[in-house]
Amino acid sequence: MKYKLQLTLIAISLAVLVGSTAGCVTVIREKPAPTAEEMLPIINSFTTSPANVSAGQQTTLSWDVSGATVANIQPGIGDVGSSGTLQLTPPASITYTLTATNQAGSSTTGSATVTVTPVVSGKPDLVITDIWLTGSAVNYKIANRGDADAKPSQTYFYINNLKQSSDWVDSLAAGNEITTSFANFNWNLSGVAGAPSPTLAQFNVKACADAGNDIEESIEDNNCLAKVWGQTFTYDFVDNAHMAEWRSGAGELKWPIVGGANGAASAANDMLMMCPQKVSNGWIQGRFADYYTPSIGAPMSSREIEIPQNARFTARVGLTGDTSTDSVRVAFGYLDVTGSVVLFPKMEIHSGEASRVYEIDLSDMAGKKTEFVLWVEATYSPVEGCVKWSEPKIVQE
Repeated sequence: MKYKLQLTLIAISLAVLVGSTAGCVTVIREKPAPTAEEMLPIINSFTTSPANVSAGQQTTLSWDVSGATVANIQPGIGDVGSSGTLQLTPPASITYTLTATNQAGSSTTGSATVTVTPVVSGKPDLVITDIWLTGSAVNYKIANRGDADAKPSQTYFYINNLKQSSDWVDSLAAGNEITTSFANFNWNLSGVAGAPSPTLAQFNVKACADAGNDIEESIEDNNCLAKVWGQTFTYDFVDNAHMAEWRSGAGELKWPIVGGANGAASAANDMLMMCPQKVSNGWIQGRFADYYTPSIGAPMSSREIEIPQNARFTARVGLTGDTSTDSVRVAFGYLDVTGSVVLFPKMEIHSGEASRVYEIDLSDMAGKKTEFVLWVEATYSPVEGCVKWSEPKIVQE
C-alpha cells in the first residue's frame, strides 16, 4: 500500500508538469548579423616573393587587408597601410607576422616566411654591375663580391638572347671591380650574324660573367645583367583616358564624365581624376586598350596591349583636398583570357595623407596581350571621394 501511494504521487507530479507545459511555445532568437565593426578583418594576401633567397638578395613583402583600421607587421616594420609592398634584404630566414585590427578590437593574423640561404664563405662571386655604350664600344663593369679571389674567366655579350661577343677577364681579387669592354665588337651591327636591324628602335642586351661556368662561386645565379637599349615602351593612361571604356555600378559612363552621382572622371596636366559612384561601396573603373587609326580618315580602333619586357605600372595616388570620405581603395588590373577583370593588390588611401607611390611589376607578363584597368572603390559610404592618379603610366626599364 505504501509503494502504491508513492507511485500515485509520482504519477500526479508528472501530470502536473506535463499540464503546465502544454500549449507553451519555445522561441529561438537568432543572433543578429554582425555589424561592420564586429566583423573580423580579412587578410586577402600576405606573401614574400621570392620566398627563397641567398644572403644579400632582396625579397618583396606584399599585403592586402580588408576591414581593418590598423595593420601591423612584425618584426621590425610596424604599422602599415591596408595594402602595399616593401623591398627587404633579410640577413637570415625570417617569418613576418601581419596583425589586422578593426575598431571593435577584433584582429586577424597571417604569416609570410622568407628562407635565406647563407652565402658560402671562401668563394668568389662575379657579377656584372653595369653595361653601356660609348660610341660603338660596348663597355661593362664586373665585380667580385665574394671573399676569395676569382681566377680568369670569360664574359659573354648577347643581343636579343643571341651571343654576339666575348671578353677575357683576368684574375679579380675579392672586393674589386674593374671597367672593361668587348674589344672585338662594334655597335654598328653590320654583318653580325643573327643581330637585329640597326634601324630597330629597341634592343634587349645582356652581359654574363663567368659565362663558361668555370668558377665555383658562392652564388651561381647572379652573373648576368640585362638592359633595354633604345626607345622604350611607354603607355600613358592620361593621354588615353578619353578613349577608354568607363563604367561604375550604375552602368556605362560616357566621356567626358564631369560629375554626378553615378561616378566621374576627368584628365588634365598629367593627372587623371576618378570618383566612384556615390553609394555604399561605390566604384568606378576605366578599361584601357591600344588605340590606333587603321588608315587616314578611318575611325579609331583598339586592340590588346602587348606587354614588353621589364615593364611596370607606376603612379602617385592620393585623395583630392575636398573629399569628405575617410578612405578609398585603388587598384591596377588587367583582363584575363575570359575577359574577367583581375586586380593586383589594392592600396588604401586615407584622407589627409600625402599622395603615395603605387607600382606593379609586370615582368612576369612580358609578351602577353591584354587590356588594363584602373579601379577605385569606396571603403564605406562616401559623399565625395575622388582619387588623383598622377602620371599613371606603364614604363619599360
